[in-house]
Amino acid sequence: MKEINITAASRQTGGKGFARRVRGTGNIPAIVYGPEKQPTAIAVSERELRGALKTAGGVHGSIFTLNLDGQQSKVIVREIQRDPLTSRMVHIDFHAISMTKPINIEIPVNFTGLAKGVKSEGGIMQVLMRDIEISCLPVNIPEHFSVDVSELGIGDSIHIRDLSIPNVHILADPSNVIVVISAPTIIKTETVAAEAVPAEGEVVEGAATEGAAPAEAGKEGAKKEGGKEAAGKKEGGKEAPKKEAAGKEAPKKEAPKKDEKKK
Repeated sequence: MKEINITAASRQTGGKGFARRVRGTGNIPAIVYGPEKQPTAIAVSERELRGALKTAGGVHGSIFTLNLDGQQSKVIVREIQRDPLTSRMVHIDFHAISMTKPINIEIPVNFTGLAKGVKSEGGIMQVLMRDIEISCLPVNIPEHFSVDVSELGIGDSIHIRDLSIPNVHILADPSNVIVVISAPTIIKTETVAAEAVPAEGEVVEGAATEGAAPAEAGKEGAKKEGGKEAAGKKEGGKEAPKKEAAGKEAPKKEAPKKDEKKK
């Protein structure tokens, strides 16, 4: 358990406008509440809070000493709200605790080692739980649960009932699975044999036989049709008997010669 000091100051409440003004001064709007403390709106230095969280290594399992208007109280971080675009902290909930009363809190799970089912059998490690809820006195809050997966083979798993920490009561269902090593998924695909492609100039057997008959039939049909056309042309080409032109000139009759004038 780590204890880090944080300095805070009371602030006015009044909606988003007041909260924006607080952020504009380099502080983060926050609230502190608890079973023995009325909800109080406060402001915390963003720079100081970032340093405190970095020292604590996160919010899980860390108890902070909040200095507010000359009074100290033990608190834990219940929730941090962040801007969805910038991930900047925009609001924090502190929960005031009593050092003599148990509290409920979620503790992260840290996995150590490389499962033999993954290393030598090609399995896949599936993590089903990353945080576990517990109940204990603040002084007994662990930083994390350490789970060794080195001896897990394919099909092996670790349940909540397999964990044990002194002075800590685990609230999660004992039958819940924390981690399991699953067999790899094999996808079967049908292999279709590729048909042989004939080389250039090579005739595929069967294709030539099938194509020969239609080709020959086509040639015979073409010859017959050609013969018919030739016959038709021949008949149509006979010259019709020549007829004398209707407009042939008739033999000219000589006009009777006049008797020469008698001399």
